[in-house]
Amino acid sequence: GGEREKKESKKIIKPSIYIRKANQFFSDFSFNLVKKYGFKELQSDLIKANLNFLLRSYISVIIFTTLISAAASFFIFIFLMFFNIGFNLPIVTLSNEDLVTRFLKTFWIVIAVPIATLISMYVYPSLERDSLEKKINHELPFATINMAAISGSMIDPTKIFSIIISTGEYPYLEKEFRKLLNTVNVLGQDFVSALKNSTFNT
Repeated sequence: GGEREKKESKKIIKPSIYIRKANQFFSDFSFNLVKKYGFKELQSDLIKANLNFLLRSYISVIIFTTLISAAASFFIFIFLMFFNIGFNLPIVTLSNEDLVTRFLKTFWIVIAVPIATLISMYVYPSLERDSLEKKINHELPFATINMAAISGSMIDPTKIFSIIISTGEYPYLEKEFRKLLNTVNVLGQDFVSALKNSTFNT
């Protein structure tokens, strides 16, 4: 019993300090954003990419990270106002340009870095979803052949998925099949409805 409990506890993923802080500061604000704008496409991407984030939590992380990048870019801007960075020694040298010229050359950092951070974090789930889609599509034909062979023995359909999981040959499909079986075994949903949900979310 004790060992099984340890194994089960390892499966429980606790949020990092970073995510907890993001939720602590921005959870309410994110909730209002979700209420107002929905972000259905982002939510769908989070589910399909298996990122294990609540929509509200991921938006909090986006905001938190964007603000940190804005603060970092401000300090970089201040540094570059007075110093040059080169590829030859000495790497850091004092700038000899006047401050107005230097300001015009470096101020873009304060705007560009936070915007780039915001956009990259917003589109990341869709990129991850696309990557996972390719991996699943690669595994699917081989898994389908195996499943067709197993189904010839007329066993319970859910057992087919369990057998495919136990082979360990299809790591990306395995995650989706586990979710399907959990929907049936833990949540008590009927197999056909669970399959439909899995089709929609995968």
